[in-house]
Amino acid sequence: MTLTAHVTPRADLTPQLEAGLRSLLIAAYPQFADFWAGTSYWGSEPEWHLWLADPAGVPVAQLGFGRRVAQIGGRDVTIVGVGGVATHPAFQRRGLGRRLLRDLHAFLHTLPDVEFAFLQCREEVVPFYERGGFMRVPNAAQYLDPDEDRWVTDAGPTLILPVHATLTDWPVGETVNLRGTPW
Repeated sequence: MTLTAHVTPRADLTPQLEAGLRSLLIAAYPQFADFWAGTSYWGSEPEWHLWLADPAGVPVAQLGFGRRVAQIGGRDVTIVGVGGVATHPAFQRRGLGRRLLRDLHAFLHTLPDVEFAFLQCREEVVPFYERGGFMRVPNAAQYLDPDEDRWVTDAGPTLILPVHATLTDWPVGETVNLRGTPW
């Protein structure tokens, strides 16, 4: 089956596409169905969705991402936060997640201001992201939790993907101040 890749800006999502992406996320993460069915992704909407469609145009894999400026070690760093990485259960174990990460990396190189891609994940999925080029760093991330209206520090795992910077440019060990809600 041939799948087509799309990068869709948030502003260009049709109600039908958004419903398809939410259905995909609910199928992939049924334990978070209420979250994905909500009106917002924690108030931190992705700037773009990278998604793979089956021949009928139905999303079968996706990730969301968006630029932001984080403060790390006293300096501003332009990152792309990555989240909502999902493959529909009927399409898992076919390399679609690897394809999403490859396509993401290629797209990020078209954005000259982006230094790093950034994500936090569960420990058990770290190897997947590492195979996709992400590297684990010992940085905690600080963000505003909109449900609790308080600042939270998340100790990781934190992974980065150098885009227009090198690994040596990353301020290792410093808290990543996301200045808002993480993805």
